[in-house]
Amino acid sequence: MDKMQTNITTLENETLQQNFTNIPQFDETLARVELISVPVIAVFGIIGNAFSCAIFSTKPLDKYSSSFLLLCRSLSDIGFLTMLLIHWASSVFDFHLNEMYIACQFFVSLTYVFACLSVWLVILFASENCLRLYTTFYAKKICKRRNAKVITACMTIAIGCIYSYPFWTVGKDCIPMENYHGLIKAMAYVDSALTMFVPSTIMILALFALVISFIKSRERRRKRSASSTTSDDLVGQATLMVFVLTLTFILLNLPAHASRIRLIHMHAMVGAQLSKTESVLQAIAQLIFYLSSAINFVIYYAFGRKFRVSFNEKVLRKKTRRQEITALNANCKPPGQL
Repeated sequence: MDKMQTNITTLENETLQQNFTNIPQFDETLARVELISVPVIAVFGIIGNAFSCAIFSTKPLDKYSSSFLLLCRSLSDIGFLTMLLIHWASSVFDFHLNEMYIACQFFVSLTYVFACLSVWLVILFASENCLRLYTTFYAKKICKRRNAKVITACMTIAIGCIYSYPFWTVGKDCIPMENYHGLIKAMAYVDSALTMFVPSTIMILALFALVISFIKSRERRRKRSASSTTSDDLVGQATLMVFVLTLTFILLNLPAHASRIRLIHMHAMVGAQLSKTESVLQAIAQLIFYLSSAINFVIYYAFGRKFRVSFNEKVLRKKTRRQEITALNANCKPPGQL
């Protein structure tokens, strides 16, 4: 079996010289880990995101704009993981998709689009929740499902245009044309800025604003009423899920982007070679990066109360406390009452 490429999202790696990418070879153990872990991560993520789509698109969560954003993110992650699975299958079973001119361009472009779109949907979700805590009045006017649809559509079109360059910079056998090597290298930095550095900066600021706003909001509610515990708990749970979601994104994406920038700099150095340790670290960073698209369902279920209740009711068929009380009241009605 040919050595499986581990960086599906970085077209610029194709420009590395042959002796640079092949020295040293991956350990047999690492190759086996990649062979098993990539499809496991992809299949687990696709199934989890499919469940997330089903829950966010049905009552009672389908009425919220934040649910629409997370629904779109789940669809985007399904697309990314599907591209990853296709790439893995092509490498393992020798489908030679890289020899199909249009297919290669299509897969590379879509992979970039799905990865970038997923990131910015997280930013929109975090920003919306931050706005809801800061100002309820404006949040009711701005945070509407219709507005979320318009913003998502415009953002998808813009991202699609930015990452359309593989269609006119990639030649035969999925190898970039020589006269576009500089552009592809520049786009690698642009992609890192769009999917890591700018989003991370925004998310870190949003996290600080979210925590400060939550503390102030909780103090205001305590002064107004002593019976605001339930409201505080709901706000606290929402804040916690946003915090975990954004922090997880940063931690799982940072290693892959750092490794990517390192590869670009090494490629610019004459006679530079990737050490065995660096090869292993790069592969591990990529597997961690794939996890960021695969574990969203776990986060939603663990930290989203409404999501968990809805999933238990619809998928696991578990009766909630509300359903049990309703059934009990129905059974306790006097004879003659419906």
